[in-house]
Amino acid sequence: MALWRLMACLAHPDDECFSMAGILASSTAQGVAVELICATRGEAGDIRMPGSATPESLGDVRHQELRASCNVLRIAEPIMLGYRDSGWGDDPAQRHPQAFVNAPDRDVVQQLVAEFRRFRPHVILTFEPGGLTGHKDHIAMSKHATFAYQVAGDPHAFPEQLQDGLDAWLPQRLLYAARPQGSQLERARRLREAGVNVPLPPPETWGQGVPLEQIHLTLDVSEQLPTKLASLRCHRTQASPEMDHIDWSRGGGLAEMYSTEYLIQADPPVPDGATIHPDIFAGLNAE
Repeated sequence: MALWRLMACLAHPDDECFSMAGILASSTAQGVAVELICATRGEAGDIRMPGSATPESLGDVRHQELRASCNVLRIAEPIMLGYRDSGWGDDPAQRHPQAFVNAPDRDVVQQLVAEFRRFRPHVILTFEPGGLTGHKDHIAMSKHATFAYQVAGDPHAFPEQLQDGLDAWLPQRLLYAARPQGSQLERARRLREAGVNVPLPPPETWGQGVPLEQIHLTLDVSEQLPTKLASLRCHRTQASPEMDHIDWSRGGGLAEMYSTEYLIQADPPVPDGATIHPDIFAGLNAE
């Protein structure tokens, strides 16, 4: 068994790419065992690459895209919770009985706790409470993963799992992937400058993100940028066709933006304005 173990808790295929692929790739390159939990197959997503899927096949295709991305990142087969994508905004997908936002809290937390106790991760990584982009599924996963982190070490929580041979396990660090305020708009602007036809986000979302003083770690993942871009390219349904033709060596800051990732340490708590060690396992007990 690897000395260190990291578990990422996400909502959709491609969530692993934009804000944490560098962290995941760096971890596996250092011999960390990494597993990924994904709540849905992304059935309500867009089909940006013509011919890559149909509305009926999108969930299956995106699941395969996630498997390919995990292979690039050297992550084991992703663990799928089996819920449906709730969609953006007032999408009718949110009213489906199996939509992730409609899942009973206890059911989701129970599944997450079981996976934590099975894999025994030292670090849990998920979205910050605002869900990075405000997506309701991201927000739900942040909430559920945080609670599962808090109770997985309590033998009185879901005691039937202990009877099935899963011992209580207390992860030692909870990290949130974050984006600074305004970064969503800045990313769209830089992509457009690079020739990618992406829409600007609605004005009401321009302030989304986390104030810099609440971010505890800014990571330069430029060494992992080729792997991160390879992970992104796995998600053909979600990529604009122009993405294949970006010259990443150009100036303009696009490569720098994709080469920087941000973390908040939710537990143990860190004061605003403080920083944490760039080694996310520093100070933890191996067993």
